Amino acid sequence: MCNTSARRVLALDVPAGLDATTGETPGLVVRPERTLTLALPKTGLARMPGDLYLTDISIPPEVYGRLGISLAPLFGSAYWLRLESQVGVDS
Repeated sequence: MCNTSARRVLALDVPAGLDATTGETPGLVVRPERTLTLALPKTGLARMPGDLYLTDISIPPEVYGRLGISLAPLFGSAYWLRLESQVGVDS
């Protein structure tokens, strides 16, 4: 309903109906104007249309280390950053 009725749609973390890892949409999926994803970029958002932003939710770097994720600081003094869209890019 929001795809046809809403003037503007913001998805929080991952649009409803989208697999965050694969980007597959087995059914209906929300097509937001913007997505604000949390903590780390999700691979499933790589080809999602609309503006994509990443926000810091203060997960300590040690948590990523325990998961085997090597991560350079992404945010600096900012709380969010805009990610580049991959829509239309051949892989």
